Amino acid sequence: MNDKLQRLTDKIYKDGVEKAHTEAEALLREAARERNEILGRAELEAQAIVEKGRREVESLRLKTEAELSWAARQTESNLKQRAVAFLTDGILHEEVNKSLGNGDLLTKLILTAMDAWAASGKAPNLSLILSDALEREFILGLQTALKKQIDQGLSISFSDKIRNGFKFESKDGTYNFSFTDKDFEEFFRSFVKKKTRTVLFGGEY
Repeated sequence: MNDKLQRLTDKIYKDGVEKAHTEAEALLREAARERNEILGRAELEAQAIVEKGRREVESLRLKTEAELSWAARQTESNLKQRAVAFLTDGILHEEVNKSLGNGDLLTKLILTAMDAWAASGKAPNLSLILSDALEREFILGLQTALKKQIDQGLSISFSDKIRNGFKFESKDGTYNFSFTDKDFEEFFRSFVKKKTRTVLFGGEY
């Protein structure tokens, strides 16, 4: 009786151990499968994150290079423009003021303007406004050179608002023509700039 009981007990124990072992192995296999799936998904996600990061870095690199290239071109163009403007303004300012400071040339310019006005059939009912720095020169010679025009009605005044050159104004104040140093500089600026660009940079920037 005891032997049968022992064999039954052993069998139950053995069956229980085998079943537990089988279930444990199944659980381990399932855990391993889930682990592999999780690792696989994690690896794919990691690869996707890395690829996205690479694309973003590449996009940022290309954008940065494009912006730097544009900035470099703009800087070069601005520097060339400033160089041309610096040289042009210096040349114009010096030469225009030197020319307008020449009494003979200034007189010729005024007479030429007056002749053109007379040729249009209009009477010289004008006021000539000169720089007050020219008042002494006017007294010394310009008044004599313009005697005919003065006799015909031209009046002459002086202003500290004109640095060099001259202006014509109608006596009724309805119009005026300006021939100051600034006007001549502005007139010649585009021509001088073009020439300066050609000399310095082949005319391009």
